[in-house]
Amino acid sequence: MALSNHDQARVRQYLLGHLTEEEQQNIEERLMLEDDLFEELEISKGELIEEYCAGELTEPESRWFGQHYLASPEGRQRHTFALALQCMKRPVPEPQPLTLSERLGAFLQKWRWTVAVAVPAVVVIAIGIGLQVSRRTQASPTFYSFSLNSTVSQRSSNDARYHNVQLSPEIEELRITLQLPQGVTRGTSYRAELDDRRAIKSLNVTSHDASSVVVVVPRAQVPEGLYALRLYSNKDDGSEQLIPGEYLFRTK
Repeated sequence: MALSNHDQARVRQYLLGHLTEEEQQNIEERLMLEDDLFEELEISKGELIEEYCAGELTEPESRWFGQHYLASPEGRQRHTFALALQCMKRPVPEPQPLTLSERLGAFLQKWRWTVAVAVPAVVVIAIGIGLQVSRRTQASPTFYSFSLNSTVSQRSSNDARYHNVQLSPEIEELRITLQLPQGVTRGTSYRAELDDRRAIKSLNVTSHDASSVVVVVPRAQVPEGLYALRLYSNKDDGSEQLIPGEYLFRTK
């Protein structure tokens, strides 16, 4: 069923922080049940990011949107992508043709410096090659980053819920951002497990915030196959609680 203009406006107001706490809760409950409303949410996120980048939001809206949605891992990723697209769309000025005197001057300048820079250039090239070799030997592991939602907040079929990860030979580890489901009690720290249907392995949790947890998976632990991540939150009293749902991905 097509959404009404009122529903579209409410989704925008939700993303800009114009709703009361009760109205926000009502929208979030509907998002879990209504596919059309969820799709409208994703469309509105993209539109608001474009308006944010173009400076078309009011100052309070821009400040609230930047401090809330754009502060989340998903928001930062989509904002970075939008900025990259914006740079690609900027027109490149056409080079202006040189005058005869400018072309003659450039020609004489080129030959004047050819001999003078020949030997230093060889030295610079040798130093550059040495620096590149040094950087390669000291480089940090090559990683592949992506974000996963819990199966609690996904409404597609079981097979479609698996996020596909194409592993190239140079990738040494996966850095996965696990989005916390709406309404769960946040922990002071977290523990993650990787289930490959044969064994369960503990993972390194590198960081977390109010809406997500980042885990690192070594490449050696994820050969081609299906995987499920489970997340546990640790409380102040030392107790541990399983976060509802699983985080699913498939390596190829």
